[in-house]
Amino acid sequence: MKSILLEMDRILRPSAFVIIRESYYFMDAIATLAKGMRWLCLKQDTEYNVENEKLLICQKKLWYSKDSNSL
Repeated sequence: MKSILLEMDRILRPSAFVIIRESYYFMDAIATLAKGMRWLCLKQDTEYNVENEKLLICQKKLWYSKDSNSL
C-alpha cells in the first residue's frame, strides 16, 4: 500500500486530486500515509451509503523545504 501511494505521489502534479474507494478498515491507514506525504484528505460516504465502503478524497499540495528560502 505504501509503495503504491509513493508512486502516485511521484506521478501526480501539485494540486492534483486522488479519489480512493476502499473498505472502511483500510481507510485510516491510507489516510495516515497520505497525510504523511502532506496531502489534504477528506473522508466521505459512498453514493449508496454502503457501510463497509468509504471514499477518501486527497489533494497533493506543493510544498518546499525550510532550506529552499536560501536559494
